Amino acid sequence: MFLVVYAISFPIDEELRSNLSILGTILYMLTFAIGAGPVTGVIIPELSSSRTRGKIMSFSFSVHWVCNFLVGLFFLELTEKFGVAPVYGSFGAVSILAALFSYSFLVETKGRSLEEIELSLNSNFAKRD
Repeated sequence: MFLVVYAISFPIDEELRSNLSILGTILYMLTFAIGAGPVTGVIIPELSSSRTRGKIMSFSFSVHWVCNFLVGLFFLELTEKFGVAPVYGSFGAVSILAALFSYSFLVETKGRSLEEIELSLNSNFAKRD
């Protein structure tokens, strides 16, 4: 994302600018697809109880697609009003904030069953037994 911002913002050769923009967009798509893209479908079911998993998944995916729709709907208006570099810069900043939030607040689930994760997240669940 920041490669695209650099290519657009700084005075460099026009051909290099075009190539950096394309390369930055492709790299963003690739890293998103193997990184943050599938997070919604992986993290949400792991951190929700088995009783409410379906409702939580449907709600989270609905919010996800509404946000995607809004970004697509307002992208051109935002780039006309603020310019391409600030819009892409804000996308990059949101990605960094999401990574910091994930690092700070998500629990490690590697090697744990869904039941173990549910017990560790919900102390009331263990007291009912």
